Amino acid sequence: MLEKKDKVLLFGYGKYGEQIAKELLYNNYEVYIAEYNKRNLKRAKIDGFEHIMVVDIENDDELTNLLLDNGFRKIFCAFDNEEENIYLTITFKAIFKKIDIIAICESKETERKLKLAGADKVIDTMEAAANRIFFILEKQAVTEAIDHILFKDPSLAFKEIKIPPNSFLDGVNIKDAKLKSRFDIIVIGIVDKELGNKFTFITKGVSHKLDAGDILVVIGKKESIDRFEKELYNSSQNYTNQG
Repeated sequence: MLEKKDKVLLFGYGKYGEQIAKELLYNNYEVYIAEYNKRNLKRAKIDGFEHIMVVDIENDDELTNLLLDNGFRKIFCAFDNEEENIYLTITFKAIFKKIDIIAICESKETERKLKLAGADKVIDTMEAAANRIFFILEKQAVTEAIDHILFKDPSLAFKEIKIPPNSFLDGVNIKDAKLKSRFDIIVIGIVDKELGNKFTFITKGVSHKLDAGDILVVIGKKESIDRFEKELYNSSQNYTNQG
């Protein structure tokens, strides 16, 4: 029998917490789950987790005793509500300076707040989904796996978008486009007509000039992708009208 690794306290067994808990358990961590949602608590029990605790996250004394009584050194803040993750991070860091806090977020603004609150590591769920997609596609997995890769989050989507002529991306280096900060979307890869229509994965640090006719493969919230696509084509149309 494999020896158990460190104990980990996971707050939240929602759409992300469930995936994190199962991954930690698979990697032989001793997982403790703290939740207040009855449906999530029931699901965690059905999934076979032994250490499940009902917690009132607004009770600072209860949170403090939870850590003191169990000696946790690592905490995951994985509630679906990002504000709750920020609150937990602030609360624990104010009392336990040396505890390792990992928190999830869905936006750059929440990531900034979590880091200011003292989180040791912040996981951008969209970045994580993109990294998984990169890995799966690299291994030539089937398309049906996408739903699982995206943490079963229906608000995330893929899309292929062709760069129109004279748009704000025509002739721009992919590193300078800053699509994550501007539109909250991530470029997975590109089909470059100059490279014979070959699909190329975009990894951090890659320098690549975009041209009209190139196809971007992006992932993001559906509304973010729609906003990006609209502005992209509007910029092309505005240039044409001005000409």
